[in-house]
Amino acid sequence: MTDVIRILLVEDDEDDYYLTADYLSQCEEPRFKITWVTNSADALSVLKRQSFDLCLLDYILGAENAIDVLEVLKSNQITLPVVILTGQSDSKVDEMVMRAGAADYLTKSEIETPRFMRTMRYAMVRREIENERIERHKVEQKNKAKDKFLAHLGHELRTPLTSILGYTELLLDEKQNMEMEQELSIIHSNGKHLLSLLNDMLDMSKIMANKLELTPKEVNLTGFLTDLHALMGLAAKDKGLKLDLIAQSEIPEHITTDPTRLRQVLINLLSNAIKFTDSGTIRVYVETIKPLRESEPEMLLFKVEDSGIGMPKNKLASIFQPFEQIEDVMRANHGGAGLGLAISRELVHKMGGEIHVDSVFGKGSVFSFTINPGDISGEPREELKLDRTCTRENDKLTLHVSGRVLIVDDLREIRRLTGHLVSQCHATVAYAENGVKALEAVLEAEKDQRPFHLVLMDIHMPVMNGIDALKAIRRHNCNVAVVAVTAASRKGLKQSLLDEGFDGVIGKPIDRFELTGVLDRYLIRTAGPAPSNDHEKERAHNHEISTKKSQKVLIIEDDQDAAELIQLLIVHEGHDVIIANTGTDALNTLKRNVFDIILMDLTLPDYHGYDLANDINALQSGAKLVVVSGNEPEPERMEELGISGALLKPVSKDDLTNLFADS
Repeated sequence: MTDVIRILLVEDDEDDYYLTADYLSQCEEPRFKITWVTNSADALSVLKRQSFDLCLLDYILGAENAIDVLEVLKSNQITLPVVILTGQSDSKVDEMVMRAGAADYLTKSEIETPRFMRTMRYAMVRREIENERIERHKVEQKNKAKDKFLAHLGHELRTPLTSILGYTELLLDEKQNMEMEQELSIIHSNGKHLLSLLNDMLDMSKIMANKLELTPKEVNLTGFLTDLHALMGLAAKDKGLKLDLIAQSEIPEHITTDPTRLRQVLINLLSNAIKFTDSGTIRVYVETIKPLRESEPEMLLFKVEDSGIGMPKNKLASIFQPFEQIEDVMRANHGGAGLGLAISRELVHKMGGEIHVDSVFGKGSVFSFTINPGDISGEPREELKLDRTCTRENDKLTLHVSGRVLIVDDLREIRRLTGHLVSQCHATVAYAENGVKALEAVLEAEKDQRPFHLVLMDIHMPVMNGIDALKAIRRHNCNVAVVAVTAASRKGLKQSLLDEGFDGVIGKPIDRFELTGVLDRYLIRTAGPAPSNDHEKERAHNHEISTKKSQKVLIIEDDQDAAELIQLLIVHEGHDVIIANTGTDALNTLKRNVFDIILMDLTLPDYHGYDLANDINALQSGAKLVVVSGNEPEPERMEELGISGALLKPVSKDDLTNLFADS
């Protein structure tokens, strides 16, 4: 309640005005300031110029009454608590004015009684409650408007990024553009940087709106860390740095956490360490921390240590704040929006831990954070072994083989990295993200008489793990060679996997030359374009890969550039593509053609994608419907509408390759 309560008294009797004003002036707490008018016209005029906390309104004002005045205030959208004053009590009048919107009803004889002051206070309290409700509503509406704007902005930025990154990838793949490779790589890397900034901004908006949710699952910790080392080791090597990953205690075989968000935090910290370190070694330490009390969980501690430029002590308190960057860093032109550490802090908090930093300016920094790994009391403990160093040579592998390889791994980046190595040996590559998808791909390939010659199968995956997938493949009498890929290093594991029926075992991170040996063993070696001898020719003929089954694809996308790029990428895969720029065009096209796959943008000029999905299903329920959007789609709506999957813009060549490999 305010220190001085501003009251508008609407009263046509001067004696009653003085009586009311005299009583209110004697009050020490709260204090009142009265403005007096005698009719509704003057009341309305004053209310348009000034703001008041409360209105005292006489029931009879000459030819008017309080109900007429309340109607005038309501029609002019003036809202404030109004207490009606009348000469005598009348229950019917009481009921009428309350229905008309009055806050309360008093007789004038009660002005000098305690009830009058209580009524004033209650009216003010109700006013404050209503103001708080209105303010909350305004904040909610602003947040909704902000969320809608950010969703629209994300879509509008992702769509042109699809064209920028996609066409650059196509140009980089063309041999005749080798002279422009450096320039094209700069365009591509800056496009990826823009995408990273956009993702950070959208993540931060979700965090600020408390809408960012984690998806915990069981994670094989050794495999997770090995994959991380393989990915970030390449980035460190590009800058001439060494990346070490060290376990300071035996670590649990499995933990329960959101692997995507944990990976995001570690990649943020490692990317910063690489960015701000010019020479030396970056070390990642991991260990379990025993709780101080029995009721507390055992925690997992990570430390990222670099020997880079470091930070002044007086700047450390602000680095986890959104949009904060240290001035010396900004002057060094390292870029970024200053969101990575703020996002990391919020993600760590959601994973049940805390994040801290120690730094010495000019000598380096140590970022440490904990997470709750779930109940790991019964988990086997193992040493972390990363025997292989992460290497990458500039020259391509010299092995030249012919054959079809299915790469199965739940981590998209590792699928791509392995696929890149296999492609260097000229084998044809397909992908699957779990054991179920791998089984479907193998059976479909057998049915189409274009079987895979080798499956590289990760062991630890969601939905169906590698061992169960192998057993399922063998139950269907498929004799394709299946080689296990694992980061686990416990004694006897290799032999146990061979006993399960795997044809071979290779470790993570994948050694390129060990992989070459596997490819040479199970695929057909060729000396360049043609087999080297008659025996090789016969083997190549027996394992000949038939042309991929062409599929009919409909792209529903209102951005012409993005649609044409996706069309070009799919046509290169040997498929037939038609473009529709609106929902109406798409439905008309569906009436004339039958499609295998439909790629649908969610934001169209005449339809929302979810509404269009219903009409598409009514026309062609057998088609595989995939959302292509600038925003994360709603999983519940997708399942409800029978949408098979989603691609987030910008759509890359690898995204589409994976999509058709699973189709």
